[in-house]
Amino acid sequence: MKKKHIFYVQPMARPISASHNQTILESLLSAAIEIDHSCGGNGTCGTCRVRVENIELMPGPNEIEAELRTEIPFDSNERLACQNFSFEGLRLHLREKKVK
Repeated sequence: MKKKHIFYVQPMARPISASHNQTILESLLSAAIEIDHSCGGNGTCGTCRVRVENIELMPGPNEIEAELRTEIPFDSNERLACQNFSFEGLRLHLREKKVK
């Protein structure tokens, strides 16, 4: 059986059950939480950025995320949901959708 853990989407403190081998994006989509991901989770568009409250507990950006950070501005506590894995107790905020 796959090991699961819980992380939280703020501000509603909604608990999300996730497998350790799922990205944050995959976990959110599995929980029927809408999140932009224009490139399909390939780390090339930046639309799946999330703000992480406990960013100090996350590992540094992988090569894909680090390269994208040189092309578009990221806040210091933002990470790509498609390139990072959740962990027990992670607390994150989704970006607000822009009205067209």
